[in-house]
Amino acid sequence: MNPERIRFLRENEELTQEQMAKILGCKRSAYSLWEIDKNTIPLHYLNKMSNAFYINIDYLAFLSDEMRVEFNKNDIDRIELGRRIRLARLANKFSQEKLAAKLNTAHSVISAYESGKTAVPTLFMIEIARITGNTLNWFLNKEISLKDQ
Repeated sequence: MNPERIRFLRENEELTQEQMAKILGCKRSAYSLWEIDKNTIPLHYLNKMSNAFYINIDYLAFLSDEMRVEFNKNDIDRIELGRRIRLARLANKFSQEKLAAKLNTAHSVISAYESGKTAVPTLFMIEIARITGNTLNWFLNKEISLKDQ
């Protein structure tokens, strides 16, 4: 993941790293490491940033060039995320083993993600979105459905 868009968002909002960290509920030192690409921003904080600034999470993750889209502001539901990973995997006719091989991980890891027992790391979630052709907005149940409009 490239931190350019995270830094651009903060600078565009005329915020210091300290102010951004406070908005996200993290330490400034943690935030600064995300911004200089020393650590990957956890999916939970990426989602909080998306919600706080009405920014497309796919834009922040470099999966889309659309910065502003309509979406539901919500927290990550690991059970729903796991269900959607399973749906996307099955729609692509991947077994857990095949998806695990594409991610260079173990089948048991995919099983833990799908059951909601384990939080999905940001980079894995971005790669799952790329592999399956879905958006992070869809995986995180942020997309506005027709009934929401």
